[in-house]
Amino acid sequence: MLDTLDTKNAKNQENGNKAHLTIHRGTQEIGGTCIELESNNTKILLDLGLPLKSMDEDNNKEAYKLDITGLYGEDKPDIDAIFITHAHLDHFGLLEFIHPEIPVYLSKTAYNILTKILPLLGQGDFSHLNLKILEAKKPIKIGKFEVIAHNVDHSIVDAVAFDINVEGKKILYTGDLRFHGRKNYLSKNLAKIKDVDYLLMEGSTLGRENQSQLTEDEVMLKMAELFKGSKLPIVTFSAQNLDRFISVYKACLKAKKTLVIDPYTCYVLEMYKDLSKNIPQFDWNNIAVYFSKNSITDKLAETKDLYRYKGKKISMDEIIAYPKKYTIKDNFKITTEIMERLPIEDLQLIYSLWEGYLEKPSHIDPLKGSLIHCHTSGHANAENLKEFVRQIKPKQLIPIHTEMAGAYHIIFNVPVLVLKDGEAYKV
Repeated sequence: MLDTLDTKNAKNQENGNKAHLTIHRGTQEIGGTCIELESNNTKILLDLGLPLKSMDEDNNKEAYKLDITGLYGEDKPDIDAIFITHAHLDHFGLLEFIHPEIPVYLSKTAYNILTKILPLLGQGDFSHLNLKILEAKKPIKIGKFEVIAHNVDHSIVDAVAFDINVEGKKILYTGDLRFHGRKNYLSKNLAKIKDVDYLLMEGSTLGRENQSQLTEDEVMLKMAELFKGSKLPIVTFSAQNLDRFISVYKACLKAKKTLVIDPYTCYVLEMYKDLSKNIPQFDWNNIAVYFSKNSITDKLAETKDLYRYKGKKISMDEIIAYPKKYTIKDNFKITTEIMERLPIEDLQLIYSLWEGYLEKPSHIDPLKGSLIHCHTSGHANAENLKEFVRQIKPKQLIPIHTEMAGAYHIIFNVPVLVLKDGEAYKV
């Protein structure tokens, strides 16, 4: 039976301060996730995201604030810590409203994105918050809670799942994960965790069983063949998706092309540099930098970061004179300039993002006639999730970050507990 939030304190006293779990948002939708765990008046949140519809509609973030007492800047703080799985807006997008005294735990990459990348993009500055960098597999004690982060494979590097121990119970929250990226072994390692009482597991791809799912290496090989064609390839993908950047770069090497990127992409790659010496950088072979004239380039010039990239600078005249030598990473400025200088029929658009974004008008609309979709999801498919659940054998599986919560009991051969947004459940 579900306990309401109004009876939570009474239930705590009645049952020896047993912990409660509340999914404030995410039981019936993908994105906007927020989970509260409470024990003995200690409260922690797992993720605090914006729902996807907020980005599709009016982007009015304030309208999507959750009704959580003691969370926001105008309140007396009553949340002891927030743990963020990764730096995608649907998992952290409401952080800008929280009380600055509340500690927020996140990976180093997520920290860099929030404090360095997003201000550069004009998408907020989170540096005033009490941000704390967590280390994978190093327990963090908050009251009776022990929280352990485990790295997982996702479409953004340094994503984590959280293993929470409280009141003799083990709760595992997957965040977003997949098993077909370059670091799929990380997600497979997560499946080795045993004695899980409650598994809160995403199911973003459930209901999309017909959706193809390439590995990143298969994406790379497909792109390499496309790059060998007679047209100038223009590739649309997120610079923050390191797996995809590596796929594009390796495809360029195979096709003997020079990858043309912008200063923003150079800067993002430098943020990832500490993760591994094998992460491509702007000064590597087969990379050139086009100084796109936009607000991001202007900001990098103001901070003097731009001048590091001067040695790899390429002009539009060079690209137009020898288009068969290059592959272009799409952005508004470079793509529109190329379309002004070369016939549309001489260009090949390779789209490496979720197809849903194509429904919005954009600068690539004139190229959609030549569009080839070459992408793979950041989320696990049903078969991978079934094997994951089979290995963990949780006592209860709780759907989250999914539109298919009602199908979990059909898909997965374990007890399923379907909660509703805002309901507290005693664990």
